[in-house]
Amino acid sequence: MGMSNYIVFPFYKKEISVINDPVALLGFTDNNLFSGDLYDKRLNNWEINSDWKLNKKYSTIISTRCPYFAKNPNDFIIKCYESLEKNGRLYVDWGLGDHWRFPIFKVGWVKNNDHEFAYFPDNYLWSFVWDDSFLQDDQFKIFEVAVKSKGYDDIKKAIFDEIPCVLPLKFIERFFVLDYKILTVIKPFLHMYVLIRGTRKDIISND
Repeated sequence: MGMSNYIVFPFYKKEISVINDPVALLGFTDNNLFSGDLYDKRLNNWEINSDWKLNKKYSTIISTRCPYFAKNPNDFIIKCYESLEKNGRLYVDWGLGDHWRFPIFKVGWVKNNDHEFAYFPDNYLWSFVWDDSFLQDDQFKIFEVAVKSKGYDDIKKAIFDEIPCVLPLKFIERFFVLDYKILTVIKPFLHMYVLIRGTRKDIISND
C-alpha cells in the first residue's frame, strides 16, 4: 500500500470493529492500529510462499499486504482457517492497481510477453480475489472508470488476463461466513482494495 497508508489504514480501522484476543497481525511492518502478535511477511519472520505456521491458534487474524503476494492464495486461506479458533474472525485484503498507476507501468503482470516485478523479485504480485458482485459495487465502478481511461474496455477480462492467479470469493466462503468492503484510491496512486471479513465455519462446505 505504501503511499496510500494514510487513506487505507483508517478505512481498515473503521471496518474492523470487533477484535477478540488473541490477535495475529500478518504483514504489518509498522503497526499502530491494532494490538497483537506481529508476523512480518518480509524476510525474517515468515515467507508467505513457504510452509509457514503461526505460533498458536488465534481468535482474530488481521492480514494486510499478504495474499496478493501468494502464488497459491487458496493455501493462504486454508492456513488462516487452520490458525483460527472456533468462530474465529479473519480480516484479509487484496490490493489491485499497481500496474495501472502509469501508462507504461507494469508490475507483476504479463505485458508484451514479459513480466516485471513489484519492487524486488521476492515481492511478486501474484493474486487477486474475484466475485461478479464486485461489478455492481460503487467503489469498483470508480476504479473501472479510472482503468478504462488507460485504454482498457473490459476490466474483469483484464484482471483475469493479467493477474497470474484469481481466487474466486466462493472458495473463501467454503471456510468462512463473510462479507466484504471495497475501497478505491485515486490519489496519490490508483489502487483498489477488497477487505474481506469472515467468521470461521465449524464445517467446511464443499460447494
